[in-house]
Amino acid sequence: MKHTTLISYLLTAILIFPLTACTQQLPASSATTNSTSNISSPHIVRYPSTADYTFLVGKINKLTKTENGMAEIELRSGDLSDVNLSDSYDLLLEAAFDSKTVWPASLPNGFDPNAVMEFYKDPGLNVKSLHHKGITGKGISIGIIDQPLLVEHEEYKDQLAYYEEDETIQHEENGNIFYEDASMHGPAVASIAVGKNTGVAPEATLYYIGENFVTIDTEDHSPLASALNQLLDLNKNLPTANKIRVISISWGNENKNRKGYDEYMSALARAKEEGVFVLTTSLEQREGFQLNGLGKKPLADANDFNSYKPCRWYPEHTSNRLSAPMDYRCIASPTGSSDYAVYPQGGLSWVMPYLAGTYALACQVKPDITPDEFWKVALETSVTNDASLPGIINPCGIIDILEK
Repeated sequence: MKHTTLISYLLTAILIFPLTACTQQLPASSATTNSTSNISSPHIVRYPSTADYTFLVGKINKLTKTENGMAEIELRSGDLSDVNLSDSYDLLLEAAFDSKTVWPASLPNGFDPNAVMEFYKDPGLNVKSLHHKGITGKGISIGIIDQPLLVEHEEYKDQLAYYEEDETIQHEENGNIFYEDASMHGPAVASIAVGKNTGVAPEATLYYIGENFVTIDTEDHSPLASALNQLLDLNKNLPTANKIRVISISWGNENKNRKGYDEYMSALARAKEEGVFVLTTSLEQREGFQLNGLGKKPLADANDFNSYKPCRWYPEHTSNRLSAPMDYRCIASPTGSSDYAVYPQGGLSWVMPYLAGTYALACQVKPDITPDEFWKVALETSVTNDASLPGIINPCGIIDILEK
């Protein structure tokens, strides 16, 4: 397909990543009310500052492969105004960029960054057809435990009912307490789960607790246990029709030798007993539910099952292994409340909120569904595409079965 034809189509169609944000000192008065929210009284403990990613690449004069784990070329918030990109079409398809990337006049024929961003916002697999039918996760609550959130981002601010943080995202310097800025990870997973444009369940209610995964991963699991118990305690007071049904945690490096391991295991057991589906990247080891992420061809239709291919880091795809989209996504960026970022490569970090959103849709249709039933139906309705890639999650197929 010619580049010009491809971009015309786009215009008409319209892993856990290292934390790189800076830190800020907490203002004297940090708790305010989000007057634009549809949630009557959202609980927001702090409004983390926007992240500044201009240091990632700065001003450059040529494209250089600097793979960051999510792209072969890092261009987020970079200044490319002096670069001649007219012959760099294929390279740009493998680049991570965001709303603050400064582009030159000499772009390749057919490459429009804004059109590409809009195209990649689609959650894919025909989820939006369910939204058009009113299956949006409305009435269902999703919990997320992840890194600091840019709480005022347009993708999810109206769905956010609760934002708390714990001590892992603060540190002391010369007697002053400093708190981390919004991370790239938090806005990403929130927008995949409940984003208005990018989310699987755009009308689900979001309860979010901010953590520092580095601390949890290397030192102490107990803050994660505390956050999980906090969400479960909140859930006791929610109306039956608005309960938190699923909690997404894009982490899964449990280590029995770490402090807090037993507390975290107890919290997970409590969630299961109380009927809350906790999705982590160690779901297979914990519950036996095998999962994977889907690779995708660049600029291919996210709603076409044939656009997907085995992921780059774990190519094992079998009929009993459920796979969800993760590559070539445009999701909320922490650099501004209306900013977005494109990531050519994803990981299980992006799969967890996608599955959480799908489970919320299922809960809206069948309120008494259980995780076991959901997984059984998801596997039974999963799709094998023309490339013999099995196990592709089929949200419409899941809903069709549950509606019957």
